Amino acid sequence: MHGRVKVKTTEQQEKERKIERTAKLKAYRQAMSTILSRRDEGHKDATQLKATAQVLQSNPDITTLWNIRKEVLLDIFKSDESASEKDTILAKELELTQSCLMVNPKSYGAWYHRTWSLQQMVNPNWNKELALCDRYLKLDERNFHCWDYRKWVASQAKVSCQNELEFTMEKIGENFSNYSAWHYRSKLLPILYPGHSAQTIQEDKVHSELDLVQNAAFTDPEDSSAWFYHTWLLGKEEERVKIVFCALQSDTLTLSLTKPVQNSQIVLKLNGEAKESVWTGEDDRFNNLWVTQISRPSEGKIEVSVEDQEVTLSLEKDKEESLVKGDGWKSLTNRFVNPPNHKTEEVLKQALENCSQLLELEPDSKWTLYTKVLILLALESQTNHQEVLSCLEKLKMLDTARANYYSDVKNRLESEYLIEREEWTLLGEKYSESNVAYHRQYILPAAFRNAL
Repeated sequence: MHGRVKVKTTEQQEKERKIERTAKLKAYRQAMSTILSRRDEGHKDATQLKATAQVLQSNPDITTLWNIRKEVLLDIFKSDESASEKDTILAKELELTQSCLMVNPKSYGAWYHRTWSLQQMVNPNWNKELALCDRYLKLDERNFHCWDYRKWVASQAKVSCQNELEFTMEKIGENFSNYSAWHYRSKLLPILYPGHSAQTIQEDKVHSELDLVQNAAFTDPEDSSAWFYHTWLLGKEEERVKIVFCALQSDTLTLSLTKPVQNSQIVLKLNGEAKESVWTGEDDRFNNLWVTQISRPSEGKIEVSVEDQEVTLSLEKDKEESLVKGDGWKSLTNRFVNPPNHKTEEVLKQALENCSQLLELEPDSKWTLYTKVLILLALESQTNHQEVLSCLEKLKMLDTARANYYSDVKNRLESEYLIEREEWTLLGEKYSESNVAYHRQYILPAAFRNAL
């Protein structure tokens, strides 16, 4: 019919696309064959740079081509170009990577080659790179490739951690659902507000961050970004290597530790004299439960030390068994997670109240319920034990894909509850089950259970 545009059928369109793909594939294979053949022949010249650039602008994820460019450039730099000439050549590499990033803003190869090019430059323009990061993060504020690149650029440009922290706040203000910004924040805060141990922050700062992240979490309870950050804030400090106990039965010496160590780290002394000993465990290298055989003297003392931890067993004549507790021994006065001080307790109680209110409105919000579990544990793990277990059971129903994870958490918490209460009979029954994997090093040998 005259005057009407002929509309192509789906079959025609698919046929044309197939022809186009076939032509592109042929051109790609031909280009790759030429580039690799020239590489084998040792060519490192402008022709090779031009050929690799043409392919990379269509597909920037071919690592081999980026590496060929590096080989060519390093060969060119051997001819002792001046600093300005070298930077001029590398500036073209920056232009190429920027062009490639327009094709794929998450190209590992393009971001890495850009980093490499700047490392080779004599006078890189770091402010220009920060501006480039800003542009790409406006296109996609959660592009973690760009966030990682920005961290590196900021360190090279000597941007202060405080300024970077303010930048994360700016991005979070634009979109609460920015996991990369929250994550970067968790890396900056321990530097600016260091706590008592690595990767922790000062208590007052934890309080203000909890207030910030709760506002974000309540804005969209189903978004995971803020809840993950909330989980990090409530995370307990990693425990150092501590001796749980040292027990002697006849000539068998058992050493229990809070964390796995190598047997070479254990020092054994009998009556002040260092003794060579063969320690054995389930693993060949690292264990938190080590056993050795000794020729015990009838009286005196046995000293065992690991890092800065040391315990001493006093030997008594005609007494076959002896046990000493270390700083890692768990009880109601030395918990896996000790109760907070009054100020932190009040902050956590307010956070718990906020979660409870949100659960009234959104009873099936798994993130809110899981955060409630973490707060209950941080407040008082013993008192809140049954409520925590109930919450975990509900989470298994709400979040069936992670039901085994919640069962695993429940298993661990039940073990910690009984260990802190020194319920040796119940612990013995629980650990006779093959599926219990947590905290076996805290379980006393049977001969000592009734004596405590």
